[in-house]
Amino acid sequence: MNSWFSSFTSRRVLFIAVTEFGMVIAFNMVMAFMPFYILKFSPYEQKETILWTGFIMGAAPVFAAMTSTFWGGLTARFSPKLLFLRAIIGHGIVYLLMGFTQNLHLLLALRIAQGCLGGVSTIALILVSRQSSRADLPRDMSFFQNALTAGNLIGPPAGAYLATSIGYRAPFFFSFALIALMALFCWRNVEDVPLQKKVARPVEKKRGGILSGWALCMAAVFNLTFLPSILPQVLREFDLVGKEAVNMAGFIMMAYSIAAIVGNFTISSLATRTGLRKAIALACLGGAFCQALLYIVPGVWTFTLVRMAQVFFIAAVLPMTISVFARSAGGGEIGFLNSARFAGNALGPLMATSVLAYSNLLVLYLGIAGMTVAMFFNFLRVVNPQNGPPDVPRDGRKSERESSSTLR
Repeated sequence: MNSWFSSFTSRRVLFIAVTEFGMVIAFNMVMAFMPFYILKFSPYEQKETILWTGFIMGAAPVFAAMTSTFWGGLTARFSPKLLFLRAIIGHGIVYLLMGFTQNLHLLLALRIAQGCLGGVSTIALILVSRQSSRADLPRDMSFFQNALTAGNLIGPPAGAYLATSIGYRAPFFFSFALIALMALFCWRNVEDVPLQKKVARPVEKKRGGILSGWALCMAAVFNLTFLPSILPQVLREFDLVGKEAVNMAGFIMMAYSIAAIVGNFTISSLATRTGLRKAIALACLGGAFCQALLYIVPGVWTFTLVRMAQVFFIAAVLPMTISVFARSAGGGEIGFLNSARFAGNALGPLMATSVLAYSNLLVLYLGIAGMTVAMFFNFLRVVNPQNGPPDVPRDGRKSERESSSTLR
């Protein structure tokens, strides 16, 4: 463990990760119980309420995906740290306002505003990529992703506990307080980086390399985020409803978040010996197989174990894929890659609730597994195992050997 932490170029990466850790706890305090919150005051029937749940949960990441490249590109003109702080404060204000509404239309509008204010993880990725050495970047990216996953671990049970013991508005106010604390921590501890230069590459190369990486990242995040929005319906299949279902939902999310941390660390470490390409293959195919198994599990505890196995594999895909490109990407390109995170966050609840409203869980689970395999083979086709992604610039013979080693 000490050798893993010593891979940091400085404490700067740790401070960025701690800030994101606190932010993700705040996000998940709210999002873990949001479907139950919507069910509580929705004036619509079940089908319409399921669709509203998907719209509300997916609205913010949809608009964040649309604006992520824009915010990343702004790092060429404005201080990345100040942009980071702006995004943190914006999210805090929106969560505070959410705590005062029980109107679905207003809640949707606030989620849209939250998406347009996005950029927290995009700017954080830029800060990490510029404050890490070339050799340490994959591990730093993995550590950064694990900080986000650890926030996913703590946030859901904390939100469920606050909702059931104090009231459904409590998580909004606690999230606002935590975000305010993270803004202060960031202001005092996170170091700035220089303005980011724009990287010009031929359009066809960007489409060939980065788009395949974007699609694979989106599929990975989709796998991670589709479940919370349909957990009330999934748990009803196991005869769990009401407060018991809320608590079980928090436990399931906590359990697979632990699996994500372990899997991310294990598979990312494996990549240093086998290469990123083989590690990504293991993660994608293993995750797709476990995803398909979810439909045949006999009980809620078996469901939880299979979901943990699925997340164990799939969680490492995002940081490993981003690390393939991040060393040579500009701020706008990192923002574009990170927009896959937001797109997956948006499509996860939107597609899951839509498919479930008009079909069944079998179609949903097999569709996700098939999409994951398809995106992986597209990435396999575009990213050459000897030469790396086509949009990574070459700086001579040494750079070519490094890329080949990384992706072998």
